[in-house]
Amino acid sequence: MSNLDYLAARLHGRRSRMAEGDRLDGLCRIRTVEEYARTLFPEQEFQGIAELQRQLVEDLVRELSLIKAQLARAQAHLIEWMPVRFEAENLKVLLRASITKLNPESAAAHLVAVPGFKSRQVHALAVAGSVGDFLHLLEAGPIRRSLEKAVHEYGEDARPFYFEAAIDRGYLTELVRRFRALSGGDREDVGNLVRDEADIFHLVLTLRGRFNYGLSSDQLLSMHVPGAGIGYFTFMDMLNDPDPLTAVNRVVMRILDPLPFEGGQGEVFIPVTVLERLAWHRYLRIARATFRKSHMGFGAVVAHCAVRRMEVANLITVSEGIRAGMDPDTIRARTIPRADVEGMHV
Repeated sequence: MSNLDYLAARLHGRRSRMAEGDRLDGLCRIRTVEEYARTLFPEQEFQGIAELQRQLVEDLVRELSLIKAQLARAQAHLIEWMPVRFEAENLKVLLRASITKLNPESAAAHLVAVPGFKSRQVHALAVAGSVGDFLHLLEAGPIRRSLEKAVHEYGEDARPFYFEAAIDRGYLTELVRRFRALSGGDREDVGNLVRDEADIFHLVLTLRGRFNYGLSSDQLLSMHVPGAGIGYFTFMDMLNDPDPLTAVNRVVMRILDPLPFEGGQGEVFIPVTVLERLAWHRYLRIARATFRKSHMGFGAVVAHCAVRRMEVANLITVSEGIRAGMDPDTIRARTIPRADVEGMHV
């Protein structure tokens, strides 16, 4: 049995233990964070919910490292980049701390351990005097190049939204580049998942940047991720659409399943958070289908990583719901795939 066959077989076994379906329902019924933590990690104790959430993410990062070690070079190259998603989230936290002058220790409490993310950088980044200073503290690479581009285009005093989007674009641009370096068969197996992740970024960027913040299409167009499913000109059309629903309808059946409401007269309002959750709902559905279809191939590996990422997101959502004292049905409605469509009206 090859390493890929052995790995895929192990991942199929791991899938049966994931927090999905009935198991996720049961976790939503837990009433205290302490009981929730004991259920997930019976042999560990946590000082608070932030520590529990960090553990969930760090376990995923370690799993990705183990997976990478059993793959061929181009395959490993793609998986190796996936934990950088969490490094990007760390950088956004630190950038906000730098801009808002938040206490560095408070910012550090929200960071997760990611290979290659050096702890000695944390304080310096959190207290950087400007976005330019923050930029110069970053190591060379796709995220730094993307942030440099944003500073050049928008200036250091631009909205933090631009810089956070630039960090995401840097991560996604490199993810797509590594995907395109795969062999033809592997590319075909994982293409929908990689392109969908980039296109969810395009969708949210359009809805938040263009329609929530009122930024112009010219201000946002350079954030396009080359090689994504949504091409440059479609993205430009979305940014120039007169209202959010018109933009959204361009990507129904591409990154969104049919919207869960009846059409009709009048204005339709759908919160961005709901649309984003619906997009991740479809992403998870595609990941599950890819896992079944690829079975023992590389597609199953990437699909497993995608499903695990959604599992971690759900477990963090549940922990927040329990801490807030929400009832189980409300918590479950906020998880993926059971998207929360409350608040939509026609």
